[in-house]
Amino acid sequence: MPRFFFNHRTSKDENEVDIEGLQLPTLNDALEEASFAARGAVALADEPVRGEFIIEDEGRVPLARVPYAAEEPDGDAAYPETDGDTAS
Repeated sequence: MPRFFFNHRTSKDENEVDIEGLQLPTLNDALEEASFAARGAVALADEPVRGEFIIEDEGRVPLARVPYAAEEPDGDAAYPETDGDTAS
């Protein structure tokens, strides 16, 4: 079974190199693993953050990138201000 490595890069110029990797059957499985990790990074973010997981093969050749972003919600669009009138 091939081994895939999941390097992590953030918008703060932080680079984490995966030295262990994971044995997975296919690149598609590796993409699912990286997508799961990206969703976790977004869920745990307490401030805006951008990053990506770079999937490499056993020869450390980049195969795919899985970007993610957690932005501050646009307060005006998400929660429109009202004048206190709640009548429909």
